[in-house]
Order: sequence, then structure tokens, then C-alpha cells
Amino acid sequence: MLGAAAAVGAVAGAGGLVDGPVWFVGPLAFAALAVLACSSVRARVTGEGLEVAFGPLGWPVRRWPAAVVESARVEERRPAQVGGWGYRLSGLGTTVMLRAGECLVVRAGGKDFAVSVDDAARGAALLNSLARCGGGGGRVERR
Repeated sequence: MLGAAAAVGAVAGAGGLVDGPVWFVGPLAFAALAVLACSSVRARVTGEGLEVAFGPLGWPVRRWPAAVVESARVEERRPAQVGGWGYRLSGLGTTVMLRAGECLVVRAGGKDFAVSVDDAARGAALLNSLARCGGGGGRVERR
């Protein structure tokens, strides 16, 4: 919707349908790109650790090597607990909340990072197994 509004504004400004500068096109286009970048997330556990990629292009990416993962667990979280939808900082740590429900929560460097994903228990078990092999001390836990 934001992208469509930006496009209509740009066309109206270029076609001379709007008098004066079309200042609102830039902010609308920027907001549309920001929403698009945060509209999806992919969490992937590999032999090297956890990788969380954002947006349809998979960028930006956050990575946690297995050696720094202290533990991984599953938690049920709701948007109201973490301050809403999207990328949130709260008393629970950092949460990427695209849907309510099971979240994969990774503890690394004394801080928690959570992402709402399908099959969070499998991700936690894999990460804990990797953490044990890589020097961390992980265990699966459900809250």
C-alpha cells in the first residue's frame, strides 16, 4: 500500500497533476522499503551455528557461531509481551515477532535473541547439540 501511494504520488508529480513539490513520495517509498525488508525472516541452523536473514533478499543477516551459543530453548511469546510486531527490544531481550507462538530463543553473550519460527524445538535441539560440540553448554528447555 505504501509503495502504491509512493508510485501514484511520483506519477502525479511527474505528470503535473500536483502543484508544488511532491515531498511525500520519498518518505512513502522509504517506509515501503522498510516494511518490505522486515516482512519476512528466515532462521537457519547450520553446522556453524544460527543464521537469521531478513526480508525477501535475505539481508541483513545476523549470525551466532555455535561456539558462542550458551543455550537454546523454546518459548511461547505474544506481541503484547515484547512490544508489538517486528524487530523488538524489551525486557525479554531482542525478539523478531512476525507471528505469535513458539519462538526459538538463543542465549549468547549473556543476552537473549528470539525469533518466531516453525519447529522451534528442532532448532533449539540442533543448536544445543552444536553448542556442546563447539564448546558451549546447551540444553533444550521449554517455557
